[in-house]
Amino acid sequence: MHGLSDLVLPAAGRQRRAIYSDPQVYAQEMERIFGRCWLFLAHESQLPNPGDFIRTFMGEDEVLVIRQADHGIKAFLNTCTHRGNRLCRADRGNARAFACNYHGWAFGIDGTLAAVPLEKEVYFCEIDKARHHLVPVEKVAAYKGLVFGCFDPHAPSLDDYLGDARWYLDVALDAMPGGMALVGTTQKVAMSTNWKLPVENVSGDGYHLGWAHAGAMKAVQSLDFSGFAVGNTGVNLEGGMSVAGLNGHSVLATLDGKSGYSFYPDPREALAYLAENRARVVERLGAFRGEKLWGSNINFTIFPNLQVLTGLNWLRIYQPRGPGRIEQWTWAVVEQAMPDALKQQILENQTLTFGPAGLFDNDDGDNLASCTEQSRGWRTGQMEVYTHMALGHSGPRPGLPGDIAMGIISEHNQRHFYRRWHEHITAASWADVPRYNVNGLDDQAAGAAGVSAA
Repeated sequence: MHGLSDLVLPAAGRQRRAIYSDPQVYAQEMERIFGRCWLFLAHESQLPNPGDFIRTFMGEDEVLVIRQADHGIKAFLNTCTHRGNRLCRADRGNARAFACNYHGWAFGIDGTLAAVPLEKEVYFCEIDKARHHLVPVEKVAAYKGLVFGCFDPHAPSLDDYLGDARWYLDVALDAMPGGMALVGTTQKVAMSTNWKLPVENVSGDGYHLGWAHAGAMKAVQSLDFSGFAVGNTGVNLEGGMSVAGLNGHSVLATLDGKSGYSFYPDPREALAYLAENRARVVERLGAFRGEKLWGSNINFTIFPNLQVLTGLNWLRIYQPRGPGRIEQWTWAVVEQAMPDALKQQILENQTLTFGPAGLFDNDDGDNLASCTEQSRGWRTGQMEVYTHMALGHSGPRPGLPGDIAMGIISEHNQRHFYRRWHEHITAASWADVPRYNVNGLDDQAAGAAGVSAA
């Protein structure tokens, strides 16, 4: 394995291809990223009632996320504490208890070991059931409906972890009363790619849209995509922004308040909903977020592997299955306040564009699989790849948190993603991981107060 220090050179926009194929790098990721960071588990809308559960993953650790009797949410490793069998095989459902298929040990929804077959006859009532409860995920917390878990007891709080990314994320989660909800089933696709490649592709790679997706865009585009030209023949840099420097999280956004619905065959119902509620959103979130962002095409990336896209209306996580394999899980997202007809249209359009057989995902899947495959060879594994577009062309923008590059065609966000990846992979503990909110809202407020006082 290469030395960890030279795998990524953020200042030059360079990464070694070995980060996509080296098994030792992957093992380090499982420990220092998926074993350390806050990871998306579920949305509260998926767990409305006590006993409702979701089976998901944190890295390669399988977990059960369960709504408790007191309506709180807990998460446990999905493994029997007797002989290690998978406890629950269902993806979701409602249960009063979970019984292991192997020997019948049964656990309550609170993780307690409730029953042991033949406890008196073969254990002689000597088993200490309190020592064999399900293993809990160390930390579980929610932000406006998004439920996260973290294995590391020394990790910062979820609010601190998200930092100023919350200011942007509220456009998806809190623009309208009732917030966001997931609809439809979990759409699962196995892909032959390293997990980092789809994350960086969605986080900031506007460069590929007009080229790799030219055919799909011509087929379904109904609105002007914020000055973006199909075929990469031109772009208006004033038509969007790339925001990074937010503890590893990022935002890629158009700024016209409507282009999120560019890829709808008939966007009239969505546009009517935006027009009817625009003033309410401005009142809740302010002019910039209400007029420029709400309704725009926005890609939110929460490090390491969660992405939420408004307009295109999907939420996605990438479950790693080795250096060259992932499961991509996608859900359609709606606002609770939307009329039912619009919710149904969103679900149908999401499966058309970014579902398992979607027009756009097929384009990306081929390219990302090839990028992964071409990192495995002895010689190609020694090569580098580059994210140096617009290097040095970013900075603060008053009133907005983050390090901002203009336009949606930039490799600004990808550089920051790999910078954060490198910071985690080389840090021995959370104490060694830098925390930063570039041009933070608190800092801006403090500066404004100082100027006013002077």
